[in-house]
Amino acid sequence: MTELFGQVNKLDPNKGLVTLQMSDEDLRTLQKYHATNQQQVLSVVASDDNEPTSKQRRFAFALLNDVWLSQVGGAWLETAESTRRHFYGAYEYYHGLDFGEFSLSAVKGNKSDTNEFINMLLDYAVLHNISLSVKPLNELEPQEIAHWEYQCLMNKCCVICGKRPSDLHHLDTIGQGVDRRKTNHLKHRAVQLCRIHHQDAHSLGIETFLQKYHLTGIKIDERIAEVHRLNTR
Repeated sequence: MTELFGQVNKLDPNKGLVTLQMSDEDLRTLQKYHATNQQQVLSVVASDDNEPTSKQRRFAFALLNDVWLSQVGGAWLETAESTRRHFYGAYEYYHGLDFGEFSLSAVKGNKSDTNEFINMLLDYAVLHNISLSVKPLNELEPQEIAHWEYQCLMNKCCVICGKRPSDLHHLDTIGQGVDRRKTNHLKHRAVQLCRIHHQDAHSLGIETFLQKYHLTGIKIDERIAEVHRLNTR
């Protein structure tokens, strides 16, 4: 059994028909199951648009477990549960919430808080070079990917696999014969890539590469330029 996700586009109670819009990956998985079992049965779970999704919750708990296993931190890393309580408390403190108010549950939680909580965990992981059991680009909501792209540039880890060492990779053409060391890099788009994914970007071409990994690139600002010692004049 596997868990798939889709958005209801059309519902016909008279015919008992439901039309779903699904991601390409989930649709391919469904087609694979259908090819091997024509009489398959699907279990449908209705979810409020503002509830944390099962995918969000799994990702958040996977990140919490990765932090706990890394043992990078304080005495609060004693158990997986104490690690969870620590980050719940930190989130509540920095967002002005009452103790016990934050939750990842479908009953008490919401998508926006869950996304911000996930970003907080990713920020901690990338800052402390913690290996992740799952790839963020496969788990993040589309609107949250830019945050991860930015943090990878700031902390010099590959946006796709999280590995170090890695280098800033320019997405915008600066111009033939122009010395990158002397040009103003501000507002040019970039991503952070390890050697393997750097080669992947060159072999696929920029646009195909960005579409493959659902990236848009980040415009270089003063902070990124300072970290990478780029010219801004």
